[in-house]
Amino acid sequence: MDITFSFIIPTYNSKKTIIRTIESVTKQLDKSEYEIIIVDDGSQDGTVELVHDFMKDNGNIHFTSTIGGVSFARNKGINQAQGEYLLFLDSDDYYVEGSLNNLKNIVAQSNSDLVIFNFEHGNAPILLAEVPNTRVEALSVMLSNPTKYMTVWGKAYRTETVHENNVRFNEDLKLSEDSEFLVRYVQKCKKITSDNTILYHYSIDNVSVMRGKNKQSKIPGYLESLEVVQKDIFNNIPELKQAFYQYTVIQMNIMMVREIFNYGDNSNYSSKVRKSDELLKNKTINEAIKQMKLRDCMSPRFLPVFFIKMGMLPLARLMFRLRSWSNYRKESSKAK
Repeated sequence: MDITFSFIIPTYNSKKTIIRTIESVTKQLDKSEYEIIIVDDGSQDGTVELVHDFMKDNGNIHFTSTIGGVSFARNKGINQAQGEYLLFLDSDDYYVEGSLNNLKNIVAQSNSDLVIFNFEHGNAPILLAEVPNTRVEALSVMLSNPTKYMTVWGKAYRTETVHENNVRFNEDLKLSEDSEFLVRYVQKCKKITSDNTILYHYSIDNVSVMRGKNKQSKIPGYLESLEVVQKDIFNNIPELKQAFYQYTVIQMNIMMVREIFNYGDNSNYSSKVRKSDELLKNKTINEAIKQMKLRDCMSPRFLPVFFIKMGMLPLARLMFRLRSWSNYRKESSKAK
């Protein structure tokens, strides 16, 4: 391969941010080092025209389109990629200034199938602990901390490993596609490396193709993804069952806070209680809660699980409501 990096950017109504995203690559790397593959999913706001205009001065940028969602878009990008390494970039995020300068040396020296970098969440740097090099131990760390590790962005993937093992995004899933992809990809990795570079800026002030296209309840999508990931882990790496249980209760917390007890949802409280009770009866979630040991539920992030296991459901619901209120306050302050 003549180029080192293929950057895959799915777009959907990204006119306000797409140029910033593209330039975070073009202003940092030599044209001989990269290609950018932009896959549009039906934008209607002028994104396509803006990208085509920008492409006139840069032959390294390739444009294509698809209909079907972010997984279809990423897969189309993977199929076209010619670089030695793949990197996924959301259309409202960008690479931190100066972070790509040494990227070629980092991946060359690591000679890894997967390189994991630190990132920014808004203005806050997220410094990740070093991930073990073995597949099972790496996945254990990642599943136990999904909000930090189970994202496809902020990482570099060896293209040859992706193609040889036919690893693609599950186009049937509507949510948590990143987690499901990573679980399958990491199983194929011979070497995994962590690097302390703060590479990626995750924007929290805009809505990207991944975060804002579907306004319906996300709970069915989360549950479907959980079932797929569970089947993969239980069939292929059963030693990760406990890590999967932690991953499941964290996903349960996300559903409770963002969906059921969402502070911006004006549904009556009894309706929210009924929905939360139904979620706790889900087979996958119910089993994960049962398998969680009480001593592992004492940290703040697992405290609602402790209350559920002790039969103190009102206290668990109160924690979900408080977390939702806290999120609402943070989002409201950013909007001002």
